[in-house]
Amino acid sequence: HLIHPRDMPPGKKPTYIRICSNYREQKADPYRVRCTVGGNLIDFPGDKSTRTADLVTVKCLANSIISTPGGRAASIDIKDFYLNTPMAEFEYMRIRVDDIPPDIMRRYNLDAKIHNGYVYVEIRKGMYGLPQAGRLANDRLVKFLAQHGYYQTPHTHGLFKHESRPVTFSLVVDDFGIKYVGKENAQHLIDALQTQYTIMTDWTGTLYCGLTLNWDYSNRTVDMSMPGY
Repeated sequence: HLIHPRDMPPGKKPTYIRICSNYREQKADPYRVRCTVGGNLIDFPGDKSTRTADLVTVKCLANSIISTPGGRAASIDIKDFYLNTPMAEFEYMRIRVDDIPPDIMRRYNLDAKIHNGYVYVEIRKGMYGLPQAGRLANDRLVKFLAQHGYYQTPHTHGLFKHESRPVTFSLVVDDFGIKYVGKENAQHLIDALQTQYTIMTDWTGTLYCGLTLNWDYSNRTVDMSMPGY
């Protein structure tokens, strides 16, 4: 939301924009260019930490999958997880006019909003780089999952179960490592997530949190590796 700097609330200071170009091999589109927020200048007083599963939980879940008759593995990745989460308190940044394409300047009549060579932006939803973006997105996801019967176990961070279906999963940011018995039960989780998120599903469950998992359900073994590391 484009504003004039005089419209910023007292006590708020604008941060800067960072344009990042990355290659992420495991993504559907590995070439990624995106705008992020300079989070080091954001003063957010609330809790920014998020409960996520650790490596011990992931290994225990993998052992549970191969030890359960009919148990199978799958994984899900939520696309753009940090983006568009509603924010109760807005943040602000400024963008150099030289970094904005001329057609964008014309389309949104930005010349009228230039102040000392910058255009100012009010951030109303989650963006990459905001220190609170992960916590806000996670809180929203946990609340959404609860509406569909999935709850976080009280003593293990990032481990979820369903109230009646044989589905358990570990959650690390936007990555789900899933144990299920009966494909229709895993499909229940997929169908629920697709009502609010864009997701990518891997029914083989071979890649999760940087680990490559080779499942042998007949012999009830799973080999974990990190090729190239």
